[in-house]
Amino acid sequence: MGKLINQYKSLKEQNSEKIYLIKSGIFYIALEEDAKFLSEKIGLKLTNINETTKKCGFPVSRLEYYKKIFDIAKINYELIDNETNNVKIVDQDLSSIINKITKIDFDNITYKQAFEMLQNISNQIKQTIKSA
Repeated sequence: MGKLINQYKSLKEQNSEKIYLIKSGIFYIALEEDAKFLSEKIGLKLTNINETTKKCGFPVSRLEYYKKIFDIAKINYELIDNETNNVKIVDQDLSSIINKITKIDFDNITYKQAFEMLQNISNQIKQTIKSA
């Protein structure tokens, strides 16, 4: 949680007027003052991360519902998704990777061959990401 708290503080230094909702696993969470504000304004349950830090949040699956609530309540918010690496794999790269996977004949392949194939595909994906 330390990284999230540091990120939150950094974001608040940039714009203290905005409510930041940081994706953490399958939840969007608000921290500290943002959490207190959302708890008071729209009733999200406030919990403690530790003795000094509060949080509240909602499941990612309910994002569209909460976006509507934030818009109705005129809450200035931003979603922060640390899990998105901003990596763009072009269709051609993706097609090549998918073709390799779909051509595997699982009935006629040894474990060693399967491992080597997956290793090659993994290397291709890593190379594609590096060059993106």
